[in-house]
Amino acid sequence: MAEDTHADTTPPLHLSADALREWMLHVESVMRGVAHAMNNRAAALSAVVELSQQGPDDDPEATKSILSSELLRVSELARAVRLLGPPRSGTEAFAPRDVVSDAIALLRLHSEQRKRVISIDTSSAPPIRVPRWMFVRSLVALCASAAARGNPAHLQAAVTADGDWVNVRVDGIDAELLSTSPYTAEVARAMGGEPLGDALGFRIPSLPALRQREAR
Repeated sequence: MAEDTHADTTPPLHLSADALREWMLHVESVMRGVAHAMNNRAAALSAVVELSQQGPDDDPEATKSILSSELLRVSELARAVRLLGPPRSGTEAFAPRDVVSDAIALLRLHSEQRKRVISIDTSSAPPIRVPRWMFVRSLVALCASAAARGNPAHLQAAVTADGDWVNVRVDGIDAELLSTSPYTAEVARAMGGEPLGDALGFRIPSLPALRQREAR
């Protein structure tokens, strides 16, 4: 996709107390997951060091593979922490499939969600132009809050086209639980969208729709 970035003309995100509290709970849960994973990585690396001190390595290739794998996991954890850090300013055009892996990575670390299977289908999603961090964090909050309320073993979300809109929705949740979480709703509005009225999720304008508006 051709680069389509814009200066940060998005209004500042002023969250309500409820939305801020919700997001901070998600951050705390992800950081607990990071701490747990880091302990596992430290234990694995310590075992390799201990074995290396016991004498010549009988299988240096296997040791090298283990070290490479553990260092890759440490790098992935560092990326997850950066995703929770200060956001990058400005909007940019991207395909939802290009960022859904970031949301899934955070959800897998989420201490309340890491034993749950969460999938997000973006196969039919058109491109969008929003602050990337807003979209990623809205996916995390939507899926985590839906899972906490519906408690499914496998949570399924989808990002799909709907005319000039891109819908992000979670299916399989009881109708009584269809109110979108405060954080998800407020971030959706900050991206020029709104919560869905007939499903658990939100919608934002597609990139083609934005370009049509700008051409008028």
